[in-house]
Amino acid sequence: MADTPRALTPADRNGHPAMPTNRPPARRRRTPRTLAALALTAAGALLALAPPAAAQPAHQRADSGWEMLAWGDNVYGQTTVPQDVQQGADAVSGGDFHSLALKDGSVVAWGSDRYQQTEVPASLSSGVTAVSGGYLHSLALKNGGVVAWGSDRYDSTDVPATAKSGVSAIAAGQYFSLALKHGSVLAWGDNRYNQADVPDDAHSEITAIAAGAYHALALTEDGKVIAWGDNRKKQTDIPAAVKNGTATAIAAGKDFSAAVVGGRVYAWGTNIANQNVPTLAQSRVTTIDAGYDHIVALRDTGQALDWKVNTTANTAPTTANAKIQAIAAGAYHALALRGDPPPAP
Repeated sequence: MADTPRALTPADRNGHPAMPTNRPPARRRRTPRTLAALALTAAGALLALAPPAAAQPAHQRADSGWEMLAWGDNVYGQTTVPQDVQQGADAVSGGDFHSLALKDGSVVAWGSDRYQQTEVPASLSSGVTAVSGGYLHSLALKNGGVVAWGSDRYDSTDVPATAKSGVSAIAAGQYFSLALKHGSVLAWGDNRYNQADVPDDAHSEITAIAAGAYHALALTEDGKVIAWGDNRKKQTDIPAAVKNGTATAIAAGKDFSAAVVGGRVYAWGTNIANQNVPTLAQSRVTTIDAGYDHIVALRDTGQALDWKVNTTANTAPTTANAKIQAIAAGAYHALALRGDPPPAP
């Protein structure tokens, strides 16, 4: 969900990569890349809805009384939470320089709007069940169909026909998008690093998906992590501890990946990510998300952690030390929903 220096203008006043100032090239109309198996069983549909749902923070549903927290970079207003979602949001997602929330089935967006990524389509005022923010575009899931808006560079918002029904999860990358349909991954948009070439083993029994800048991850029903796309920083070289374990959550950052195995966060890529997992993130972690250079994790104690891949210092505010129910990472910012857990069914 983050950018690389090639696509950016000079650094902004905080030293972070700035958003492109040039408009995207003219849209190249073509048949969107759809790489899912079309004949799936009813069992596969059940698998798509099974745990670990925590692997996709944008899908976490909240109690109506939950409070939204936001911290980190605010150059584009991405951590200035609108009043109407300061309380009662159902889900959160961080784009690179914008944020999304879901409240009572309606999408709320704020932050950078240079490419209309926060101009929510009128159709998304009700019935939405999930949101996901990418680099310059946004995704929502309504009635099982994917809706996309914002920049259409590399056709990242040209939703294929197969992703307009039966979808249970979404993930927005830099210039590409992912969807999960009946346990199979769909991908469209930028394919310069084969990130939209879904491997055969990601066409069945997938329970969660994650999109990085130019790579993608999927999690199988039995806890195996599948990675494909850009590997210049070894972000798709899954470490032995993850291969040999049972993963319960996944996240993809700019050029690194992360997974939770046995409650511990493992990170790889960016050369140094795996050597810098804080002590508190080495046990009891249930959910993770990743941004340009940081990882956000949620412990079963209700504490949110946030650290850069080259440090172990927790940068989450003290208000995130308890009662956190959902998390999301943007490029340089983070979001969380705080409150009492929902009553047991």
